[in-house]
Formats: sequence, C-alpha cells, structure tokens
Amino acid sequence: MKNDDLPSPIRQLLEREFPAIAPAIAISSDINAEGRFGEEWLVVISDALLTITLDNGNSSLRARKALSEIDTIEAVNLVGRGVIEAGSKTGVSRLIFYSSARSQKFFEAAEKIRAIKEGKPIDNGGKPEDHEKKCDVCGKPVPPDLNRCPRCVHKGKTFLRIMDFSRPYAGLLLLIFLFMILSTICGLGIPWLSKLFIDYILKPDAVTGVFEYAKWLPIAVIAMLAAYTAQLFLGGVQERFSGALGYRTVYDVRAAIYEKLQELSLSFFDKHQTGGLLARVNQDTGELQRFIVDFFPLSLESVFLLIGVGIFLFILSWQLTLFVLVPVVATVWFLKRIFPRVWNYFHRYYHRRSRLSALVNDAISGIRVVKAFGQEKLEVSKFDRRSADYRDSGIDLVKQWSVYHPILHFFIMSGTIIVWAVGGNLVIDHKMTIGSVVAYSGYLAMFYRPVMTLTRLIEMVTNSLSAAERVFDVIDTEPQVKDDDHAVEMPNIKGAIEFRGVTFGYTAFKPVIKELTFSVNACEKVGLVGKSGTGKSTIINLICRLYDVDRGEILVDGVDIRKIRHADVRRQIGVVLQDTFLFNGTIYENIAYARPDATRDQIIEASIAANAHEFIIQKSDGYDTDVGERGNRLSGGEKQRIAIARAILRDPAVLILDEATSSVDTQTEKKIQDALDTLTRNRTTIAIAHRLSTLRSYNRLLLIDDGALVEQGTHEELMAKKGKFYELVTMQQEMSAIIGAPAEEQKHHEHEHSGRWRHHA
Repeated sequence: MKNDDLPSPIRQLLEREFPAIAPAIAISSDINAEGRFGEEWLVVISDALLTITLDNGNSSLRARKALSEIDTIEAVNLVGRGVIEAGSKTGVSRLIFYSSARSQKFFEAAEKIRAIKEGKPIDNGGKPEDHEKKCDVCGKPVPPDLNRCPRCVHKGKTFLRIMDFSRPYAGLLLLIFLFMILSTICGLGIPWLSKLFIDYILKPDAVTGVFEYAKWLPIAVIAMLAAYTAQLFLGGVQERFSGALGYRTVYDVRAAIYEKLQELSLSFFDKHQTGGLLARVNQDTGELQRFIVDFFPLSLESVFLLIGVGIFLFILSWQLTLFVLVPVVATVWFLKRIFPRVWNYFHRYYHRRSRLSALVNDAISGIRVVKAFGQEKLEVSKFDRRSADYRDSGIDLVKQWSVYHPILHFFIMSGTIIVWAVGGNLVIDHKMTIGSVVAYSGYLAMFYRPVMTLTRLIEMVTNSLSAAERVFDVIDTEPQVKDDDHAVEMPNIKGAIEFRGVTFGYTAFKPVIKELTFSVNACEKVGLVGKSGTGKSTIINLICRLYDVDRGEILVDGVDIRKIRHADVRRQIGVVLQDTFLFNGTIYENIAYARPDATRDQIIEASIAANAHEFIIQKSDGYDTDVGERGNRLSGGEKQRIAIARAILRDPAVLILDEATSSVDTQTEKKIQDALDTLTRNRTTIAIAHRLSTLRSYNRLLLIDDGALVEQGTHEELMAKKGKFYELVTMQQEMSAIIGAPAEEQKHHEHEHSGRWRHHA
C-alpha cells in the first residue's frame, strides 16, 4: 500500500525509520495496549513487524519484531475483543488488540503476514461476502441481504428492467396502448359537450328568449351517453388486457427468480434467511404484479390525459392556462423533493416485513423443537418484537405521508380557485363564456386527476420498485460455484479423488480445512473419523462441490474438480446426508427423485437393497404413502433408509455416507450394513461415522482433527499407534460401559480389536 493512505503521523514515522519503503500491510485497531478505546496500527514494512500507537495526533513505536524471528502469527479471539499473537523461541507476544467488530480484518492481516513470511504472494481477494460492502456512491454500508445500495439504485433502470420482462408481450402492450388512447379521446369529449350545453343548447336568445339550438338537445345527450359508454367499455377491455399482461409478466419474473435460486451456491443460502427469500419469491413479485396491472396502465392514461387536456386548456384560454400552470409546477417540484425521503421509509417498511416473514418461517419449521422445549412464550416474545418493528415502520410511513399528502392536495385544489378567480374576471370582461369556464373547470379536474393519481401512486411506485430491486438483486447474483469457461465433460467418472493442500472456510478468516492432503483410489472404501466439528462434513461438501476451495485443489480422476462440468460431478455422486430430508409427497416420489425416469421395478430394487421395502409394503398405501412435510410421518430410521434407497437408485460412481446409519437401531443398522457392503464393492465410498463399528470393513480410515489429517491407516494400524484414534475407540468403549451396553455389544467392541478387522478389510 502507499504511504499516502496512512495518517500523517504514522506516515512521518515510517518515512523516518524506513525511507523510500512502502508498507506491505497496515491496519488500524480501535483498542490500545491498556484495553481502552484508542487507535493503534499494525504495520509490516521490510522485515519488521511494528505496533504504532497514535494518540492526540502523535505517533510512537510501541513494539518492533523482525519477521524472521517470528515462528507463528495468529489472530486469537478473546472475550469481547481479539489480539494478534506472535510466537517465537522466547515465548508469545501480544502485539495489538482490537474489538470484535474488526476481527475479520485482523484475521485476514494475520493470514497475509504468514504468506509474507513463507514468501507467498498476498491474497487480497478473499471471499466477496466476507468484506463489508459499502456503496460506491454514498459510502454507506449496504444491507447484508442485498448486493446493491437501495438508496442509490437508479429507479429508471429498475423500471426499464421490469418492462423488459413485458417485451415478449409487445402485441398485448400495443392493444393496451390503443384502447387507452380511444378511451381517453372519448373522455376528452365530455367537458366540451358541457360547454355546448351551456353556451348554445341551453342558452336563450337575449332578445326573444327562444332556445335556438334546443333541437340539438337529444343528439347532444345521446352523444354524451355514447361517450361515457364508450369510455367505460374501452376502459374495461384495456383493464382486461392489463391484467393478463401483469399476470404473465410476473409469472416470468417469478420463474426467473426461482430458477436463479436453484442455480445459486450454498454460500448464498448460508447468508440469507429462508423466510426472507420466500418473501422475495411470493410477496415482492406480487408487488410487481400490482405495478404492472395498476400503475403502468394508470401512468399511460395519465400521460395521454395530460397531453390531451393540456391542448384543450390552451384552446379554451391560454391566459388562464398560464395561471393554472403555477400550482402544477409547484406540485411537480414538491414531488421531486419528497420522493427520496418517502422511498427510504417504504424500503425500511418492506425490509422489516421480510424479517418478520423469516422469523415466522423459522418458528413454524422448528415447531417440534419449540414444543419440545416449551418455548412458545419465547417465540411469541420474539414475534412481538419483530412485529412491533414492522408496525412502527408502518406508523412512521403513515406519519410521513400524512404530512406530504395534504400539501399536495393544497397545490392541486388551488388550481380550481385560480380558475374561478381568473376565469370569473375573464367572463366579466367578456373574454370567456360561462360555458368555457365550466368546460375549463371540467378539463382542469381531468388534468389534475392524473396528477392526483400519480401522487397516490407514489406509494405503489416506491413499493413496487423497492420490491423489484430485491427481486433483481437475487436474479443478478452470480453463483460462486459455477462451470469454468473451458469445463471438460466427464460422463464416466471412475472415482479417484485427491486433495492437494486444500484450505477452506465458510468465512475466509476462519478456515475449517487447513492444508489438507490425501487421496482416495477408485473403488476404495475410506472412512472419515474424528470428533464433531473437525471438518468431516465440510470435506464431503467440497467433494460434492457445494463449495469451492479457497486454496489448493481437489482432483477427480486427475482433473481439477473446478474444471469438470458441474452436472457431471453431481450426476455421479450419491449422498446420504446426516440430516435426512424428504420432500412433501409419496415414498415413491422421494426415492425416484434421484432418477425421475426410473421404472417402478428399479425403485423397488433400490428399496430392497436399502432394506426399506419391507416396512414400505407394510404401510397402508405402500409406495404411495404420503411422507408429510419433511417426512414427519415416518420414523427416523425409515427416513434414513428411504434416503439410502434414493442414493442407491442414483447408481453413482462415488457414494458418500454422512452418518448414514445414525438414526437406526442396531438390528436395522446390521441390515443396512449388509446392503452397503454389497453396494460399495464397485464404487468409491467415503463415509463419516461416529460409531466406529460401522466402518470396520473399510480399506482405510482417515482421522481428521481441527481440519487437518492427523492419522490414517487400517483399524489395526491406527490402534497399534495408540494415538488419537485409539483414544476415540477407548472413549466409545467407556461410554458403552457407562450406559450399560449389553454383553453382546461389549463382545462386539472387543472384536473390533481382533483379527476380524483384517478379515473384513
């Protein structure tokens, strides 16, 4: 980085100590060495690691260490704060403290310092979502659930994007446009007929008192009736076409956002609540529908009316029109001023609505947990808080609008007063007729009607454009895991997998997997063992390419998995996850989900192999039994066996079992293991299990601890080492003894250390 980017006192100190050398890293903290709020800087320049205190515009060097003397550098989380620790032969030094709010930056700084020590290039990229997003225009933080600043998004571009979805229905748009013009023309003739009534038909001769044009009265009445009828009929047809356009367009928008949600990587869903996404698919697209059905036609009609009425007003009296334009200009100016303010209130209102929807979705999805722990009152309390925020934002919106709306009405109604004030004088001066003033008043009402409509439509516009931005924000999101531009096709994967120096974290500054290297041969059966939270499931996620690695590479049959077509990878991997998920539907549909084109015989064969067929046919409806939401009508073991049948039907080259037998009893586990022993012979199998007995027939076991491979080998080899694997087995034996395991199970554990392992391996 450049010295110019640093505060002046820091820059002067560095220029004095290290002339003409730019720092590689410079980061400021918000806590000083005494633990109080203050400013200190951690700077890496040349071979020196400096801690500089900045106080009252003065800088002082508090600590200095040579990078070559440092063995380790770590960012450590403490209670309410963190610290950068440097380890060397003389001990551990605490270099700089920082608040929890700056943890991410200092984790990244520690990683960069390690890269400098090892002579590696500094990675300034990281994961996009790990960096605080700020708007390039206003500099304010962007809400975490959005990619763009809602305050600075160009509303015109959003409107054009909405209309882009209507482009396939150009013919329908043309019909709407045509009927709207005809309806407007019919409406424009009505005030002119009023002028004819007053100035001619119903005006007696000043001398004779005879109504000279009375014979035209029936024709004029019929003409007015026809104009009204035609206006209503044409408006009804236009409304029908507008509704069809709105529903069709929103159907396309909803399809686009749902398709995008299917494309996006899991990292996107890690950051967004399900309820919030549901609100975008359902509620926000519904607001777009209102926009197209209501606002768009009304806006077009208003434009036509303004143009047509404006022409008639100038024809009737250009002098009066000049006076009337004053409140119109004032109204437009006022709308322009208040629009940005009202926009923020609407955006906050709908954002809080989305948060409330997310809370309700979570509570309903986890209703069993709520009931089990008796936390109904807690959930009601959480709902009350979110609902109160939603309510308060609505009240603030109404308060704000209640101030602006009367002012707008005052500007608009003042035009009517001007008509009678100025127009009355023109009548007295014989420059206008009474019929012209009445007609002018009618046209002015028509002129202000679209203005009034537009003022009422501010709410709809703000609401709809805000909703549209949230929808387009999802549509514009790029999936982090996607096909490379030169991805290769691999329709027949053999199943050899290799990790080379893989580092990965769900957030860049907290790696879960660290420099992990191992290989699995094709058709080999490998078990992943270790304590909970050590990274085993993360390894599975990376093999399935649900996420991409941060550093290193994963090879499948010698090819980087990022260079293989995504569809080929997913199609040839079968997974049975620890948390079994079944879709709302029948047992048959859930098994067939792996291969929708499978025959009924193939599905039954897969069920038999998974030892699921027996319990399925005992159900009243057999394979057509409805499993309920998330499979809640089935037991845990039944759901697990259906998930295994689903994976078997997939017939994958790589089979992944993540605690596949965790929800079954010992007898059922034996049946499943017998089926799996047969099914895994000709395919690569990677399994996670905490019950080590389920992995006794596997070729190798990999012990993962803190994201690293610490031990690997057969069961006998690992037991002989008496390392961490031995400790895990011993702990399981002790736990079995504590819970009073049956004698047969105790014997089974004893056999785990016998030659039976060699036989099964």
